[in-house]
Amino acid sequence: MSKRIISYAFASIFLLFLGMGEVSPQPKPKVERGPEIRLGEIRFQTREIESPPSQLKMLEIHIEVINRSRTSAAPPNSIKVVVTPKEAKFSEGTPVTEFALNPEEVTLNFPLPRSTGRVLIFGFSLPETKPESITFEVQINPPDGEKKTVMWEGSEN
Repeated sequence: MSKRIISYAFASIFLLFLGMGEVSPQPKPKVERGPEIRLGEIRFQTREIESPPSQLKMLEIHIEVINRSRTSAAPPNSIKVVVTPKEAKFSEGTPVTEFALNPEEVTLNFPLPRSTGRVLIFGFSLPETKPESITFEVQINPPDGEKKTVMWEGSEN
């Protein structure tokens, strides 16, 4: 009978140590990924600026940049937004004289706190003969960041 008790005790201790090997006394640390920067809403607005002898027409692009991280702020100068005009369409028969839109780039030079956003405004000069539409590519932190293609139509404000 004493052999049976010793066998049960040994088996119990063995199973106890076997079970303790699988239990972790501390939770595994979470890996901090850094801020999650995304593009938000993109809106267009046209403005007319009086400048003698003519009137200057501007197309403003309002781009929302959002930090969706709940734990990390984006440091200053870590967010770059590039707006590239891809195509401008004019109505048939409209003479177009050297209308060239160049890419524009802005770097956010202040931190973007967690769970917040900012609106960046880009301005493009429009020719006297307003285009029917212009297609833009908007990208955050190129070349690997999020990219959106948006279209402004001349009938909009």
